[in-house]
Amino acid sequence: MVNDFFEKLMESRKHKKEFVEKMSYSTEYIDWLESFTEKHGSFSTDSFLYGDELSEEEKVNVQDVQILYEEIQDYCDSNYIVPTIADFGAFYSIKHNGIGYFIGIDTGQGTSFYCTRLDEPEEDALEFKHVMSSVKLPKTIRDEYLLEELSELIECLYDKGVSVQAISETTENAIQKVKTKSDDDIKSKKKNY
Repeated sequence: MVNDFFEKLMESRKHKKEFVEKMSYSTEYIDWLESFTEKHGSFSTDSFLYGDELSEEEKVNVQDVQILYEEIQDYCDSNYIVPTIADFGAFYSIKHNGIGYFIGIDTGQGTSFYCTRLDEPEEDALEFKHVMSSVKLPKTIRDEYLLEELSELIECLYDKGVSVQAISETTENAIQKVKTKSDDDIKSKKKNY
């Protein structure tokens, strides 16, 4: 029983590694996604659990939307991009060939991953090819530069004798103000959405 679990885990990791490598140089999966969502619209990893509507290959591809979500999440984390928060989860907006997609996670009674096709991509949608090739966004380069300046300023304050506690409290207060402002912006967007 332990060996079965270990073998399934190793097989799953191998599949994920191969899938990610393939997505980084091929558009096969996103092309399949385009065709599949044209026929089925939105779907989630638990949409077709029961029934024989899909081939075995399609079932694997439906399940692979979880890997796509995780890759997008990793890319967004490294580019300081937060997901859009939904009622029971979150999603990212991507685009390819003029078509938009929400790739998300739903954490209702269980966890499932989903893809929603959009006729037109959102204005701020990420390019699939940028995600899969890990292109650093210009905004990220700028943000890293600004964060480095902030770090240097904090070190300068410390070198000039400002206590770590004072720096920490002031920084935390500023962050809290920004979080409050950000929460208000999100609430405003939800009302308009």
